[in-house]
Amino acid sequence: MMNEFVAKKLGEVLAFNRVGTDTIARGGAPLLAALGEEKVADINEKFRIHGEEIMRIATDAGVIDITLKKADATETKLKTMRDSYIGDAWDNPTEVLEWSGFFEGAAIVHFALVAGCAQALNHEGLMTLSEEGKNYHYELLEVDESELESKGQDSI
Repeated sequence: MMNEFVAKKLGEVLAFNRVGTDTIARGGAPLLAALGEEKVADINEKFRIHGEEIMRIATDAGVIDITLKKADATETKLKTMRDSYIGDAWDNPTEVLEWSGFFEGAAIVHFALVAGCAQALNHEGLMTLSEEGKNYHYELLEVDESELESKGQDSI
């Protein structure tokens, strides 16, 4: 039985998916140039898949209303933090990638909390989702790190 705490944590990871997708869209050409079309398409697809799975799990558990309400609130907070950090530098891939480092780290720890909930509930679907989410955000953090290291070398 999924409780309100878990439903809200699902909402938080759903918000990360939404804001990730929005950030890719707003980052536009600079992110495409930095990451390439294939990687950007892969990121959007993973976010879509993870978002759909979160929605399915929350719906099946009967907590979708709680999950969506929390997702909306968390999405607003994340966008406010992101927009404050990036400011008017959306055309600068370094600024967007630096923000992404914060974002990916936060996504990892949120998926880790969901993983703990999944283990306690012995919920196989939630365990799979949380491990995939956590691992994918680690992968994206490594991409950010590599791109930024390259940009640092190129700026000297």
